Amino acid sequence: MPPSTGQTVTIAVEEVAGKLQFVGPETVAEGDELEIVDKLNPQKVGPVTFSLVRRGYLPKTRRARANCFTPHHICWAIAEWQGVHGEGIPTINPAEAGAPGWDTMGSTSVPGDSWFSGLAPGGHFAQEVTARAGTRLWFMDAIHPWVRGTIRVVAPVVPVAPV
Repeated sequence: MPPSTGQTVTIAVEEVAGKLQFVGPETVAEGDELEIVDKLNPQKVGPVTFSLVRRGYLPKTRRARANCFTPHHICWAIAEWQGVHGEGIPTINPAEAGAPGWDTMGSTSVPGDSWFSGLAPGGHFAQEVTARAGTRLWFMDAIHPWVRGTIRVVAPVVPVAPV
């Protein structure tokens, strides 16, 4: 596990120009704390997930998004990672698949790291990025499968002591 950098990077789920989206930086350093903040009103749009998925499993078409919550599709799989079988709310939150921290992207057959915001406003969750520098993390919201993003993991900046 990489040493903690003491830095926190935030990705927010918010409404921008009438559309839900993840808003955050393009990079995060290995060892940084990555905080996910739900800025939406769950009574209006429902809760959200922040789920690491392999790029090829992101639903790209309208049809893929419509079928996302059916068996053998990624939204269904994400619900299972979080302990949902059928209807209901997650019983495993966060869902950790690999080492502790943000590091494992899942598929329909392999669990990934995932967090569920809950039903109360102001949900947030933070944990260390344990994925190695050079990794690109792909993520999506299983409840709103058109909401997705990516962040590149970079090497931590090591401060140079003055001579």
